[in-house]
Formats: sequence, structure tokens, C-alpha cells
Amino acid sequence: MELLIKPEKFRVVEKKEEKDYNYAKYELFPLEKGYAITIGNALRRVLLSSIPSLAITGLRVPGKLHEYDTIDGIKEDIIEISLNLKKVQLKINDIDKLADIDRPIILTLKKKYKASEIIKSGDIKTPADIEIANPEFVIAHVNKDMEVDFELYAQAGKGFVPAQELDYQSDIEYIFIDGVFSPVLKVNYLTENIRVGRRTDYDKLILEIWTKKNITPTEALKEATETLMEHFDFISKLWMKEGEVEGIDEAIEVSSKMEDEEESKEFEEDIFGLPKELVGTLIDSLDLTKRAKNCLKREKIETIGELLKRGPNDLLKIKNFGRKSLEEVKKELKEKFDIDYDKLYEYERGNSFDEA
Repeated sequence: MELLIKPEKFRVVEKKEEKDYNYAKYELFPLEKGYAITIGNALRRVLLSSIPSLAITGLRVPGKLHEYDTIDGIKEDIIEISLNLKKVQLKINDIDKLADIDRPIILTLKKKYKASEIIKSGDIKTPADIEIANPEFVIAHVNKDMEVDFELYAQAGKGFVPAQELDYQSDIEYIFIDGVFSPVLKVNYLTENIRVGRRTDYDKLILEIWTKKNITPTEALKEATETLMEHFDFISKLWMKEGEVEGIDEAIEVSSKMEDEEESKEFEEDIFGLPKELVGTLIDSLDLTKRAKNCLKREKIETIGELLKRGPNDLLKIKNFGRKSLEEVKKELKEKFDIDYDKLYEYERGNSFDEA
């Protein structure tokens, strides 16, 4: 006899494709009492926060340096255009490819318009594997004959990322746009009692999902389910490795001790003979630009010691970390800690700072 009842049916109750959104309703049953809330809440949180997609995150208009400017011949100013570009829905033909996108994708909007014509999202030219899911969406209105020449930048992400946290920049004409990545608009879940045999207190989960046009509710649900499974799978594999439940606590304790020892060894490493207190100082103590600091942290460079272990050529290999960022680092190291970075790398890493 099974102590816990397992779900036996999952069905799509309703599906709709409206002009501005997709909708679907699902049912999962039977479930143990309380399980509908547990599963429904977990799925809702992941659906709203963690489903990846593409979004337009940057705009370049020749001769325009900021979003407060206007464009001759277009009714809307650049702020309004940017707000509208946030709502353009980009669809990739394979959602699994999003994980491989590590640089912005360049899109173009270059077209001649007559007076009183409308600039629509469908006018944007995209790569072969990307399409505009809402091609009739209005971006701006033209009030004279003109040619529009916009360069747009799209990135992969999840949730909402404010413009100030997006560190890509092509040139001074680049205008940042908040990244509105989440393709899921709304999620509701309800629970109902269901009869199994003589008992009437089992649960039925009713799940409703509304999405943008760039993903279907079923695709979003699949992604959310896989995300949760990956997290639970990590824990379950501990048992698979050890074979016995009794060995798990001991294995985790040993693993934690080993990690602590490795961290201790890192701090004990001799880096140019510098004091350990200095080596362990966080790079936040350096007055670096947000761009330079984000590049370093993305490479897991969190302390002065970790920074000094990287030579100039190593730092310049970091994506978006250029000569200007390198000069910032050198200047701050000299002013804050009297460290001559260039001089350090005239010698091999094993030499002490005093000898250098």
C-alpha cells in the first residue's frame, strides 16, 4: 500500500491565443492534501521570475546622445520610443539557445516612411532564428517624409534588469533601455477537493498562465518544471553518490570542511609578499567605474589578491574590460595602496613586492 498518493492526470482544460497574449488552464490531480498549494506556489514563483527570453536593451540613433533628445520628423521623443521598444516581443526558434547568447544581438530598423505613417515593430530586421512576436505593435508616428535609421540591441535574460545594471556599451550614442525579459504576464493557481475512493479531501491543482506572444504557456510551464527539477535533482544525487542515507550527513560535513580548507589556503597564498589583510581586501574599496567593477566580479575577482594574480594581458581578455578600465585599476592601486601594478609584472609572480 502506498502511503502517499501520486498524481495520475494532467490535462489542458482551456487554451486561447488572443491578439496580445496567450492563455492556458491546466489541471493536475489527485494530490495529497496541501500538495496543490505547495506545487502551485513553487511553479508560480518560477514562472514569474525565472523564464528566460530576449528583450531590447539598447538603442542607437545617429547624432543622438541621450534619451531626452527628439528626432526631427517623429512625433514621440526618444524616451517614449524607448518605452515602446521595451514592449517589442522577440521570439527565438529554440529557447535552449538563449543560454548560449553572451553578447547583444544587433537588430536594425532602417526604412523610408511617408508623412503620417506608423513605425511598427514588424519593421525591425532580425537574424534568421529570431522573429517579432507582435509585429503590429506601434513604436512611433512619423509626421513628415523621412528615413528612419535605428540600431537596436537585444540581450538574453530573465526577470527585470534596470538599465543601470546593463554593462554593454558600443559608443557614446548608445542609449540604455531597461531589460523587461519575463515572457510570463500572470499566473493564478486554485485548489479544489477531489474524491479518491471513499476520501474526499484530496487536492486538485488548477493552474492558469498568461504569457506574451513570444512563448506559449505550455513552453513556459515546461521551463519552470525543468528548473525546479534541476534544483531537486542536485539534492537527490547526493544519495545516489553515497548509496546510503546514513552517509549523507557525514559526506556533507566532509565536503564543507574541504571547502573551508580550500578557502583558507587561498588566503594563505603568498601574493607578491603583500600583507594578508591587503590581499583579502575587497575590490569595492577601489573607486572603479561600475563597468570595470562588473567585469571583474563577473570573472570572480572579488579581492585585491585575486586582482593582482591577473596580469595585464589576462585582464584585457575579460569581455568588455578594455585599456581604459585597466588604467583605472592601475591608478586606484597606486593611489589607495601604493602598488605599482606595471612594476609587479616586470618580474615573475614569485618575486616579493619589496624586491620588485
